[in-house]
Amino acid sequence: MKILFYNPWPNQNKWILSIKKKFVGYQIYTLKDKFKFEDIECAIIWNLPDNIFKKLSRLKVIFSLGAGVDHILKLPSYKDTPIFRIKDTNMSKRMFNHILSQVLYYQLKLKKFENGKIKKQWLEEEETLLNQQITIGILGAGFLGNEVGKNLKKLNYNIIGYKNSKNNTKIPFEVFTKNQIDIFLKKSDIIVSILPATLATNNFIDKTFLQKMKRQGLLINVGRGNSINEKHLIKHLIKHKDFYVSLDVFKNEPLTKNHKFWDLPNVTITPHIAAVTDIESSVNYIFKRINSIKKVKKIKSEVNLKKGY
Repeated sequence: MKILFYNPWPNQNKWILSIKKKFVGYQIYTLKDKFKFEDIECAIIWNLPDNIFKKLSRLKVIFSLGAGVDHILKLPSYKDTPIFRIKDTNMSKRMFNHILSQVLYYQLKLKKFENGKIKKQWLEEEETLLNQQITIGILGAGFLGNEVGKNLKKLNYNIIGYKNSKNNTKIPFEVFTKNQIDIFLKKSDIIVSILPATLATNNFIDKTFLQKMKRQGLLINVGRGNSINEKHLIKHLIKHKDFYVSLDVFKNEPLTKNHKFWDLPNVTITPHIAAVTDIESSVNYIFKRINSIKKVKKIKSEVNLKKGY
């Protein structure tokens, strides 16, 4: 099988070395190599330009180098080639660690003490909630959301989830669906958004959504930036000084220097680092999936192409 590898990341050479070391007997190409595009059967990619993608006329399967697949589905030349995405437990562990750090930062009121240090103020101690007194809502209870929710539940947080479609998998916490969003929002002290980028999730977190959240709540977004109406969120943050957000993803990245988020004290910003893709475990995952795919005649896409995730 002839495979094209492409990603624009700074560590792309580490990826290539790892893939070539694992995929013994396979022909691995990058855009720097000489090859015929029509001979490529498998593509392992992230943000491949459409002018390259459209040349892959005999492509049988695509692997997305991450949990998101919107970078593939939005390509004008993409039709219906089966897509597989990375389901890496190391990725979910990193995401869990990031989310937990933001939950504890909010729960223990560390922002207040950080500001006290800047002003050289010795503040009085504050009573903080115990884990079992906090309900965390997982917005997007898919693979990553399920893993994060299970680990938070082990720490005695009350966990609930929300999915747009009916739940067909075993999830160890209560999951609300499309017509129950108001109940989900009312119950949640903290909401963690792990929504994918689809037409249905575009600006899903808007003025109406935010108004139904608790006034002193926390919103963490580690899914996709398109899910938040940023103008609505900025107005909400200015009006409600005790409402906090932790944002790892944005509509346009990197975030421009003149963006209002930088100036708001109740916003934490991280540069899309909540769930960095692990090279070794991801390469092992892709290798196993490709070997299993070679044994079947018809390849079934892991991604629901109609739903976009």
